[in-house]
Amino acid sequence: MALLLVVVIVTACGDNSIDTRVEERPGSSLKFPVELTDVWIEAGKSVYTENCAACHGPVNGPTVLGSATVHGDAGHTWHHPDRLLHQWILDKPPLATVMPAFRGNLSDEQVMQVLAYIKSHWLPEIQARQNEGSVQYEAQVVEFRAE
Repeated sequence: MALLLVVVIVTACGDNSIDTRVEERPGSSLKFPVELTDVWIEAGKSVYTENCAACHGPVNGPTVLGSATVHGDAGHTWHHPDRLLHQWILDKPPLATVMPAFRGNLSDEQVMQVLAYIKSHWLPEIQARQNEGSVQYEAQVVEFRAE
């Protein structure tokens, strides 16, 4: 009985956080946060339509697949930094059970274009908050790599 109690306490107090570390690929020229240029937004619209809309629907919803997230202002996407969103599109989000990984199907540039397209739908204040979070995350990436 005492052993069971110890196991329950250790499990309950354990760190169940998700690993959000991102490995940089050698020779990568990715720059975060993603820049919103007309060219990238237009290219991202095509990539999103061909690869994402079947499940996620239009950026501002509604979704087609119940477990897919809405990427517009009312959704949760903007709560995450661009670097993680980029990785999650390529390798699938942590704990995702339905979304496939797009590594090998989409290039880094296409993923950046999709992110530009999604971000272009957000209100300016949401874009600003998400960009601020992306900048802070990048500062942490640089800081922890320097050690």
